[in-house]
Amino acid sequence: MTILMLSFYLFSVGWPLAPQDSVHPTGNNYGEFSEYMYGSLIYLHNAIDVMSDSSVPVYAVADGYVKVWANTQGGDPCYWGLGIGDEYGIDSMNAWSYWHLDSTMYHLNVGDTCIAGELIGYVVPWFYTGHWVRFHHVHLARLRSAYPWISYMNIQNSLALVAPNTDTIAPVFEDAVTTGRFAFCRDNTSEYLDPDSLTGGVDIIARIYDCTGFPNAWAEWDRMIPYKVEYRIHGPDTVPMTRLIEFSGLLNNDSLSAVTIFKNDGVCNSRSNYDYRIYYFIVTNTDGDTLIEPSDSAGCWQTESYQNGTYWVVVTAYDICGNEQSDSMQVTVQNLPGVEEWPVAKDIEEYSYISSTIFRGPLRLPDGENYIIFDITGRIVEPDKIAPGIYFVEIDNEIIHKVVKIR
Repeated sequence: MTILMLSFYLFSVGWPLAPQDSVHPTGNNYGEFSEYMYGSLIYLHNAIDVMSDSSVPVYAVADGYVKVWANTQGGDPCYWGLGIGDEYGIDSMNAWSYWHLDSTMYHLNVGDTCIAGELIGYVVPWFYTGHWVRFHHVHLARLRSAYPWISYMNIQNSLALVAPNTDTIAPVFEDAVTTGRFAFCRDNTSEYLDPDSLTGGVDIIARIYDCTGFPNAWAEWDRMIPYKVEYRIHGPDTVPMTRLIEFSGLLNNDSLSAVTIFKNDGVCNSRSNYDYRIYYFIVTNTDGDTLIEPSDSAGCWQTESYQNGTYWVVVTAYDICGNEQSDSMQVTVQNLPGVEEWPVAKDIEEYSYISSTIFRGPLRLPDGENYIIFDITGRIVEPDKIAPGIYFVEIDNEIIHKVVKIR
C-alpha cells in the first residue's frame, strides 16, 4: 500500500457543523438501505447525513482545493454541493464531498482553496413535502474520486473518520418474523423455511438497527444500521464466527449490492425513507471481507454439510464505537440422508394401525395398496402410481403426509 493510500485511511477530522469538536446527530448512515430517490429504485446510502437547522454554516473538515460545485438532481435546489480534493490539478484524488448546500447563499467555487475549519457554505432548507418534514442536513462523504467529480464509487465511511464520536448505545434486535427472532430462507429465494427442519443451503435473516444516542426531532430517524454484523452457529457441528460486513471498506451505492445484504420481499421488507427505518440483514451473504459486492450472495449456511440435530444460531451486531449486542435462536437441521444412512426400512404392514401412527423415517411401501399419500409438494399420489421401494415418510394426524423416495 502506498503512502497516498495510507493517508486515505489513517486520520480523523472534525465535524462539518459547529462546534466541530462535538458530536452531532446523524439521520442516515453509511451503507444504509435507502429508497429516497429514483422512484422505486433502492440503493446503498454512500455518506452520513449530519443533521442541523437550515441555513447554518458548513465548515471544511480538511484542507483542499474545490474541484466541483454542481447539482446532481437536474436543478433541484436541495442538491447543490461541493467536491473538495486534497491535490490540485490531478484528475484522481482523495476528496470530501459536502452536499445539500444553499446555492443562494455564500459558498466556495471551483478553484478556491480552503483549510480545515473554514466556512464553505450553508445548509439548504430541506422540506419533505409529504409531511413538511424538516430534514435539514449536510451529506458528508469521503471518496477516492475521479473526473467529473460527481462520483458514487469508491466511497469510505466518513463516520469512521469524524471525531469525537462517543456513541454509547448498542444495536437493537427485533423479531424478523412473528414466529421467531430470525427468519430462514432457501438460499437467495423467498422460500421461507421451518426453523425446526432446515435443509440444504439456508440464508439467515436478522432484523437490526442502531442509534447513536444523539436524538433527532423524529425518533424514526434515529434508527440506522450497525457498523458490523457477525454470526456463528454451534451444535453437533460448529460454524465459526463469520463477519457479514464491516462498513469500512470502499462502497459503491448500487442496487445489486443493496439486495445482496438486505432482504427485501413481502415477508422481510427492508424499508428506509422519511417514514420508515426497517433493516433485514441477510447475515449469511458474505465472503468474510469488508467489501459489499454482489458476489457476496454466494454465501449461505450449507446445512447438508452438517449433522442433523439442534443448533444455536447467534448473531452479533456492533456500532462504530464497539458497543455490541447479540441475539440467538435454536433451530434444527433435518437433511434427508441417503438410504445407506437409514436403519433397515420396515414394511408398512408391520404397523397394525398405520393411520393413527406418528412416524418419521424409512418405510417400504408395496405397489397397489390403498394408502392416502402426498408427495413433497403436497400433491396426492394415486395408489396405482406408487412404485415399490423404500421411502422417507412422515405420518401424522391420521394420514401419511410426506413421501420422498430414497431408493
